[in-house]
Amino acid sequence: MRRSRGFHWSICGPGLAIGVLGLTVAAFAADAGSPQVQAARPVTLRPTSADYASALLRPEGRVNVEAMAARLKELDIGTYYWLVEPAKDWEDLKLFLPKAAQAGLQVWVYLVPPSESGAQPGAGPKYPEPFLLDYVRWAEEIAKLSLQHTNLTGWVIDDFDGNLKFFTPDHVRQMQARAKGINPRLAFLPLTYFGTIKPFVNEYREVIDGLVVAYPQDRTEIEKAWAMLNDADEVLQPELNFPGGTSSRPGDFIMAAQMARVLPATRHLIRFRYNANPGWNKPPPDGYHVKQLLMNGVVVWEEDVADTTPGWQEAEADVTSQVRGETNVTVAFRLLEKKGVGNYGAHWRLSDLRCDGLEFSAGLDQPRAWQVSRQGAFTTEFGAQPRRGGRRFHIPFVVMTAAQPVEFKGRHGLPGTPENISQWLRMCLEAQRDGKCDAVVTYCLDKSPGSRAFELCLDLFHSFKQ
Repeated sequence: MRRSRGFHWSICGPGLAIGVLGLTVAAFAADAGSPQVQAARPVTLRPTSADYASALLRPEGRVNVEAMAARLKELDIGTYYWLVEPAKDWEDLKLFLPKAAQAGLQVWVYLVPPSESGAQPGAGPKYPEPFLLDYVRWAEEIAKLSLQHTNLTGWVIDDFDGNLKFFTPDHVRQMQARAKGINPRLAFLPLTYFGTIKPFVNEYREVIDGLVVAYPQDRTEIEKAWAMLNDADEVLQPELNFPGGTSSRPGDFIMAAQMARVLPATRHLIRFRYNANPGWNKPPPDGYHVKQLLMNGVVVWEEDVADTTPGWQEAEADVTSQVRGETNVTVAFRLLEKKGVGNYGAHWRLSDLRCDGLEFSAGLDQPRAWQVSRQGAFTTEFGAQPRRGGRRFHIPFVVMTAAQPVEFKGRHGLPGTPENISQWLRMCLEAQRDGKCDAVVTYCLDKSPGSRAFELCLDLFHSFKQ
């Protein structure tokens, strides 16, 4: 996850904007030296709205803890995520905690993972200091500090999904045993992304207290995550995918098709929105995966996955000539391999199918009703039967939304204006209000004087507390 430091960008990491609802986490009772963690009765945290990043610095580069506490209080929030990275962050945290307590703020410690430390080739030059990559020791020291400062109530590790070989379930058990042997009420939530939730449901849910899940593209993505993490009825998404780390051959494809009735009209148009491979990916090679719209087997719109602008895009195809003389037509979305790949994943999400002069049997809001054909290792939720949930478990999760302009544009393909940032925050807070997530996280909200984004987010935090 991108970070920068300086007078204006002192600590850039995911921040927390937790709403009014309480966050229930599992407490664990275990001997501090034992690798075994036994579930005990639940502990309910009651955090308020919160924020993280863009800390205000003194001229010498240390955090201005008094100014930060005052600004966060002005923001009308109650919790702050504190990134521990360079040597002085841990010491500044000890100075900030009493100031935060005076301002009525809770604090969660936020650590970088091995992939973001100097331990890995190509990673940043800094370790989380002073305990480096000894995360069992980190668990112990954070728990000890939480007994001295009772407003320290949780901790997070960034980009956890990319470090699962290091943070095995047994390793996390040891971390939790060490922390909860000292303070059973200290919560641990690793960070992941919306496309990598399943391992935590299947393998980690007994050893974590919840998740921070980053950068939703829309409300549907939040609701799908909620269903997975609450063992509820599955929410299907209209998407076509090719997995990374997998090979393909030229001509491999996956296609979702639907019948449409041709209506009398001067022009016949198909419009839809799409999102392919969102995020901070390196520019991918072209000429491999191709997105297509077909009518009666003829391509009427095409775009290389590598040429897709990040974020949601709008497409339109004039199919007037293709429907001439037809009563019914078959319309299909296809992801096609023009050249085979060895390790090049592709992700194509679709939304808002709208037509002039055509009437579909089922829209993109009914992906199970589409007919699927494929050749190769592609996956899709089109044509699937939704899994019925048993509500056997509840994994609390915090939704992270980008509040830093450059991060917002990279994640969503839209200008990182204060208005766009606040629009996304509103969407997330509405999902939290409606019970579809437990909390909301803002990433790198600018808290400098005169910040328009700050003022808009302040209004939202305040209005959703009412």
